[in-house]
Amino acid sequence: MAAVQLAVVVGSARPHMHIMPIRAHSHILEEQSVRRFGDALPSGWVYRGKAPDYGIDGEVEVFYSDGSSSGLTFNVQLRATDDAAKVDRVRLEVDELEYYRSLEVPTLVVRYGRPNDSFYWQWASNISSRVDISEGQKTVTYRFGDDERWTDATADTVLRTLTVRRQLISYPPSMAVPLRIDLSAIQVTGRYSLDRALARAISDSHGALTRASKPADVEAFARLEPNFLAVGIDTLSGVTFDLKDPTADDYIAAILYALVRLFRRQRLLRQAEAIALLITERGIACPNQELAYDACIALARDLPTLVALAIINGFHDQGPMHPLIALTIAKAPQDEKARQTAMTTFFDASLAAAREVGLSSQAAVHYSIGNFYRHRRDLVLAAYHYNRARHLRPAYLNAGYFLNELAGVLFLAGHFQLAQRFYREVVRLDPDDPSLAFLLGDALLHSGAISEARASFEVVLIQCGVSRLLREAALKVMVCDYLSVDFVPRQRSEASSKLRADGGDNSEHLEHVLCNVDAMHPLARFNLGIARDREGNRFAALHHFLICAFVQPHDIAAWVNAAICALGLGDVGLLQNIVGTAIDHMGADAYDQFRADIEGQGMAPDDLTALDLMAMQFLEESERAGGDSFILRMLDGDGYQTMEIFGLGKA
Repeated sequence: MAAVQLAVVVGSARPHMHIMPIRAHSHILEEQSVRRFGDALPSGWVYRGKAPDYGIDGEVEVFYSDGSSSGLTFNVQLRATDDAAKVDRVRLEVDELEYYRSLEVPTLVVRYGRPNDSFYWQWASNISSRVDISEGQKTVTYRFGDDERWTDATADTVLRTLTVRRQLISYPPSMAVPLRIDLSAIQVTGRYSLDRALARAISDSHGALTRASKPADVEAFARLEPNFLAVGIDTLSGVTFDLKDPTADDYIAAILYALVRLFRRQRLLRQAEAIALLITERGIACPNQELAYDACIALARDLPTLVALAIINGFHDQGPMHPLIALTIAKAPQDEKARQTAMTTFFDASLAAAREVGLSSQAAVHYSIGNFYRHRRDLVLAAYHYNRARHLRPAYLNAGYFLNELAGVLFLAGHFQLAQRFYREVVRLDPDDPSLAFLLGDALLHSGAISEARASFEVVLIQCGVSRLLREAALKVMVCDYLSVDFVPRQRSEASSKLRADGGDNSEHLEHVLCNVDAMHPLARFNLGIARDREGNRFAALHHFLICAFVQPHDIAAWVNAAICALGLGDVGLLQNIVGTAIDHMGADAYDQFRADIEGQGMAPDDLTALDLMAMQFLEESERAGGDSFILRMLDGDGYQTMEIFGLGKA
């Protein structure tokens, strides 16, 4: 094949060409849609375009026909197309829909089709409730119905919805919400029994509902069809169901659960709670887990009823909602005794359900319960459930995650020798994880194996990329070097018996206790740190305070004194490691106390500002790391599916 040659002509006599900019077709279409939408609005309504925002194109302010302001506004997301096949549908990002729900002002999604110069519309809140969104899904396509075309009557509908929305904000908690029932699509022979069943539900709703008679500004509706149900409040919010051969009970269950969701979204919390109570009293389950969970959340002030409804809906059996119910109970506003009673009832039901399945299922439930209690710092219950799990399923003893969590419970309970045995096995199973080496080092340090602990912390310094662990590992290597022995004694109770209750022991006696009885005793270390600092030996005082802080990570005084010693030694890197580690353990309280002390001692404002900037970086890093979480492992054949629920917090 012959080669193709390109000839470049230089200096040709072509005339100069002036290239004109061309407007993008999408810009022209967008401007036309905005202009036509403005024409479709009533003459007194004002459309104002917004600066580029996340999915908000403009805002409409509503004026009454006499020109007075209503005080009502709504956002507009305007989508235009010149494709005739797409004029009745719109694609939206899932994140956009979530964003619209977070706004105080409602958002109207409007579709403009240029081929037939038409508009479709729907509130974003309704679109959210009508589309099915799978986990991880990024976009959804919503198809408008013929009844969602923009007509001359649409503006009145929008105004009514905005008015209802404003009235809902101040709706009295004690007032029943009128429910309008539409049975016109149901065969005449079946209407009476349905009507009576719905009337009984309204009567039993604990004052949350009343039968709508004359038109009211605020009312809910339920439109029943042979295989379909729509429940809503005006056009503001709604839930729809496709029902196959529904019975009266099916209709009632769907209506009640839908009303709980709608009322919660409109902040009618007392009414939502009353209907959720009725659902529980009747023992009604819901096939839709999200609606069922909404009903449970509505009962957060009534934990026994919440647990009962969770069990009715099968949430006590291991599944995605199981940890969410446990989290809800843990965060409920009741006192600790009420929360613990509810948790015990819920977990007992979980174990009873697991016994019907088999030993592996029981083991998985015990493991998850143990993990929950571990994060609540209830170590006795955590250890009990972990032990039950390993007895029911011995294979747990070959699982690194289980050994890690069991070792954590033993460590927190002060059983350091036993904890380090399990951590050794965890590190053997996963030698490339420096965070496990850190945990092993901690257990070794607290059990008195100083040289081995140092070796583990060195692994962290070499392999780890997590600054939090690097800071603390560096400090602990320094402490191990200060102790400079292979092993130290650890007899806490004996050491405590040899120390004076008033803290008046002299330095020689403190040294004797630390060298011969318990090298890690926090009170002895702290008091000896005070003594060494008074003697001017800040280097020794620093190490005593640090050891005290490592034994008692929530001892603010120990962290503050260690930081003051580092400041006095002029070691900026050491000071950063101490302040950062203190913040990791104590949050802002540790730095606030340190700051107050050094400010009171006359630190220069510029130096204090520099420290503030450093602390802010550490605080931001610590807050990004998040709080506690609850690990759930659901049995799946011979393996497990793992779910981590964040936001549990500490007890």
